[in-house]
Amino acid sequence: MHVTYWGVRGSCPVPGPKTVRYGGNTPCTEIRGSDGTLLILDAGTGIRPLGKLLTAAGHGPEGLNAHLLLSHTHHDHIHGLPFFEPIYDSRNRVNIYGPQLPDVSLEEVVAGWMGQAYHPTPLEDLHADVRFVPFDGGNATEIGPFTIHASMVNHTSITNAYRIESEGLAIAYVTDTGPYDGPLLLPERVPRRGTDEEMVRALRDDLVELIQGCRLVLFDAMFTDDELEQRPTWGHSSAAVALDICRDAGIGHLVMFHHGPDADDDEMDLRVARARAQANGMMVSAAREGETLVLR
Repeated sequence: MHVTYWGVRGSCPVPGPKTVRYGGNTPCTEIRGSDGTLLILDAGTGIRPLGKLLTAAGHGPEGLNAHLLLSHTHHDHIHGLPFFEPIYDSRNRVNIYGPQLPDVSLEEVVAGWMGQAYHPTPLEDLHADVRFVPFDGGNATEIGPFTIHASMVNHTSITNAYRIESEGLAIAYVTDTGPYDGPLLLPERVPRRGTDEEMVRALRDDLVELIQGCRLVLFDAMFTDDELEQRPTWGHSSAAVALDICRDAGIGHLVMFHHGPDADDDEMDLRVARARAQANGMMVSAAREGETLVLR
C-alpha cells in the first residue's frame, strides 16, 4: 500500500516560503493498492497537482477509474474538486463517496459548490462519468483490494473517519474531529443516541473501535492545547487528543494532520517535538506534502 500526501493543511491553503517543508495545500491523500486501485481521501487544493500528474501519466482509451472518499463537505475538503483535471476527460470515471446529510444529498452539496455563484463550470458540464455514493458506515465497502469502514466523528458537520484495509494492512484517516471530553458538536438534525454526553462517549467508542490495530493513523492535530481551550467548539483536536485516542486503540504510529494555517514550518517542528515528548513510545510524525509512505 502506497500513501502519498498531496495536501496536509487545514481550513485554507497557505503557500509561501514559511510552509515549504510541510506544505500549504489543503487535505488530499492518495492511496494506491497493489493492483493500482486509486483511492483519494478528500478534495482540498492538494487534489489539483495530483490530477495534473494523473493526466500526464495517461490511462489509454479505457481511462482512469478513481475513488474519491470525502470525509465531509466543508469548504477546505472540496474546494479543489473543480480543479481536478481528470473530471474533464470523458474517458474517466470518478466515484465520489461521502456522508449523507439528513436534508440534502452529497451530489446536491457538491453541485451547489460548483454552481454559477461560485464556479464557472457546473457539475452537469463535467465530461467524466461522475457518480455519487453515500457512505455512512455500517456495512463495509469493497473497492478493488481495499475494504473500507466508516464511522462518524464529533464535528460540526456530519463527518466520516475511514479505516482502509488491504492485504493484512490497515490505516485510518481521522480528520476534522473535535475532542471527546467536551460538548457534542454534531448538527441538531442528526439523530441522537441518548443524552449529548452519552452520544459523545459513543462516538469516541466507535472511533477507538474503527482504528484498532491500524498500522498508522492520520489524525486531526490542528490546534495546540491552548488553542483548543480557546476554541473547544470549532471541531478540531490537538496532538494530545490524538495521542489519548490512539493509545486506547493500541496504535503504534500517529501522523499529525490538518495542520493549522498559522503553524509555519518552524512551529510544526515544535509541535511534533512536543507530541513526541508526550507519546510514551508511540511513533509520532507530521504529514508532509509530497511524502510517500510504502506499507508492507
